[in-house]
Amino acid sequence: MTNTYLVHHFPERAAQENPDRPFLIHDRATASYGDVDAGANRVARVLIDQSISRGDRVALLAQNSRFYVEAYYGILKAGGIAVPLNTAADGPTLTRFLRSSGARMLIAGRRFEKVTRAAIADETPLEVLAVEGALRAAALPEGIRGLSLDEACAAESGEPPRLTLTDLDLASIIYTSGSTGTPQGATLSHLNLVSNARSIVSYLELEARDRVLAILPFYYVYGKSLLNTHALAGGTVVIENRFLYPNVALDTLEAEECTGLSGVPSTFAILLNRSNLAERELAHLRYVTQAGGAMSPELTRRLMRALPDKRIFIMYGATEASARLSFLPPVDLPRKVGSIGKAIPNVELRVLRPDGTEADVGEQGEIVARGSNLMRGYWGDAHGTAEVLDERGYHTGDLAYRDEDGFMFVVGRKKDFIKAGAHRVSAKEIEETILERSEIHEAAVIGVPDEILGEKIRAFVVLREGCELEPSTLEKALKKRLPPYKVPAEIIVRADLPKNESGKTMKQLLREE
Repeated sequence: MTNTYLVHHFPERAAQENPDRPFLIHDRATASYGDVDAGANRVARVLIDQSISRGDRVALLAQNSRFYVEAYYGILKAGGIAVPLNTAADGPTLTRFLRSSGARMLIAGRRFEKVTRAAIADETPLEVLAVEGALRAAALPEGIRGLSLDEACAAESGEPPRLTLTDLDLASIIYTSGSTGTPQGATLSHLNLVSNARSIVSYLELEARDRVLAILPFYYVYGKSLLNTHALAGGTVVIENRFLYPNVALDTLEAEECTGLSGVPSTFAILLNRSNLAERELAHLRYVTQAGGAMSPELTRRLMRALPDKRIFIMYGATEASARLSFLPPVDLPRKVGSIGKAIPNVELRVLRPDGTEADVGEQGEIVARGSNLMRGYWGDAHGTAEVLDERGYHTGDLAYRDEDGFMFVVGRKKDFIKAGAHRVSAKEIEETILERSEIHEAAVIGVPDEILGEKIRAFVVLREGCELEPSTLEKALKKRLPPYKVPAEIIVRADLPKNESGKTMKQLLREE
């Protein structure tokens, strides 16, 4: 092995140091670092046999599993660029991803062969379809080879292939969530991902003894960072795909003695409103991390009350940043609720005015980041890249201010401000005010076209189980807390909000409705 440090060296080095150490636990089955790394080597050899070479894109569509992990690291070991795909995507959406990424090969999990065949029925650059288990007998489109990855791996050696790569080579194209617009493919190099993983391991103080409960999908950059950081630390990833039943997930967390729990705001809303989280001892849980969008101050305080003796890290980041840009240390949380903290190690964050000058304390501006974790650009989208990357760094699109202690507070996304008449209104501020009501489980606020105002404010709310609240009652309460121009013109009570599999609310779908 060279001195170059690449993403797939995380599990490889852990396997060399302690091959029997548990890496993955799924449905009570444990897979060691030695076994998983050997499996990834076999995948890499199969890919090389299929003429996959350095820089080729390989799409991956599978649930969190040992199969996913071995395929992911195997793609990297073969010199390929991993293109993880959203497991909730339909055939046409998958077709678009395959076309835009130019993927030559697609690796599909057992339950995804049907939707995969629908996706490749239209013209794509795909040459190879590799599936978990046996390949169905139905013919594939002309020009596409099919194989069972399991069967092909069984005939391969578990020794690593000999391949020369540098940390400037691309490791992955990860598509943004598309919660406020069209998904874009962020190109992340080995250097980007390794740099970010090292910083996260540092401030979370991760060690080989740590075990994280992975309920976030690995195709999502936050979920992928859980996998990579624990592989770097030599820790254990406990896969739990049943968060639809939150108490079952908590049972797994306790049974497997997990030290870490990570989620997005909706994760913690569900745990606080629809599980018995606060009643559990959770003796082994050491820390909790939250990212994937702003969590309301009220929900944060409730989480603090439910877990009074646990370290809670509030974090901020972006797909374009390999995951993480800032964090709020647990010691500062009680006095800085609502803040995203300060930059992580090896990242610089500034709040800039439109002219590029630094904003004063308390003055709003855009968060602009610099660091070795930042993407190279959007795949095949020079215009989109130029909109967010320039000589100053990565323009996040988030508006924020710094307080007198240097802590950052996000006001909202540029795209998530509503132009209601002469006012620019932050949807985030209205959502946080709505969530102060104890009856509310979740809220989402958008602007909808209006002939007079340009946009009027529409709020969607989901009530907690067993609660009742009339829209008129909520409207009266909001009039006491907000100026008239920020009070929603419409309040709609729904059974749920549309979300992607990572738990982010898809406001774009609400607008399309």
